[in-house]
Amino acid sequence: MIGDTLVLYTWSPDTGTWIRPPGSVHRHRSEGWGTSRFGQLDIIGFDDITRIEIPAIAIWGDSHVEAFQVEQWERMQDVLMDMWKTDKEILTAFGIGCSGESIADWYFKIPRYEKRCPTILAHFIVLSDMSDVLPNDSPSEHSAFLSKPEYRIVERNKEPEHRWIKAVLRKCGLDFVWWPTKSLIKDTKLRFALGQHKWSRLRSTEVALEPKPGRSFSFLLHTLRRETTKPVIFVYCPHLPVIGDGKVRFKDPDANIASMFAEECRREGFGFIDMTHDFYNYYRETGGFPRGFPNSKPSEGHFNAGGHRLIAKAIYRAAPEYINRRVDAFHAN
Repeated sequence: MIGDTLVLYTWSPDTGTWIRPPGSVHRHRSEGWGTSRFGQLDIIGFDDITRIEIPAIAIWGDSHVEAFQVEQWERMQDVLMDMWKTDKEILTAFGIGCSGESIADWYFKIPRYEKRCPTILAHFIVLSDMSDVLPNDSPSEHSAFLSKPEYRIVERNKEPEHRWIKAVLRKCGLDFVWWPTKSLIKDTKLRFALGQHKWSRLRSTEVALEPKPGRSFSFLLHTLRRETTKPVIFVYCPHLPVIGDGKVRFKDPDANIASMFAEECRREGFGFIDMTHDFYNYYRETGGFPRGFPNSKPSEGHFNAGGHRLIAKAIYRAAPEYINRRVDAFHAN
């Protein structure tokens, strides 16, 4: 297999979303190199999380946690479990990631996964950039955090685009046909669409210009707290360091809005881990970047194995503060 295998979906009443069928395998070659095997409930690397009998943490995210670009043993949850095994800790972790998802999707999914896996003790949410927690008014099959006419979180269960075309191509072993087909479909839509094709996600600079930029964050965290009593910790992963204009750049354009969100998290009782210095130090010590692969642009794209290890280490350091008492209570019961 030279290209990527197609990702297929099936409806899951347990999660209330479209998921990858249990037992399906995805091979990724266009960025990085990895093979992903799906178990129940859209989880890679676990056959069935409903059968977990030891304390667990759930790691949420978009395609950066889905992590098709690296092998399963290189992903943050597997690296974290290896650390716990070395310490002889009886704990486990699993990732719940899907391309394009944001806080609105996780808002609905967190209580459903807690119901299916009662041993979850905490949730770590990996933010690949601050847009994951900003109001998103763009049309999509994913759920949305909306700001107009008022703040609210809306669930969307639209069927993934072109699902039947992908299924036919996959069945016939014609996965490689998808990318030219997708380009043709996209080109046709743009040619015959009325008006401009707009993407209306609010960026950090726009939110920062609001009179009270903390309002959206306050609403979001208050609303999320009603859905779970478990600790929720956000892991902010800026796109840094990054190569630009022949130089390695270290300035984070989202630093101010990330700081505002961190402050709101502290005020509302949520955890916040900032990976900025971890990423800086990694580059200074090794000359490497947390993102990018030999077959893609260095410093850009998804987390490579080094990036996953850095995030795993950060979660490992922070986890005791949030789960130790809960682990003791779990074993006591």
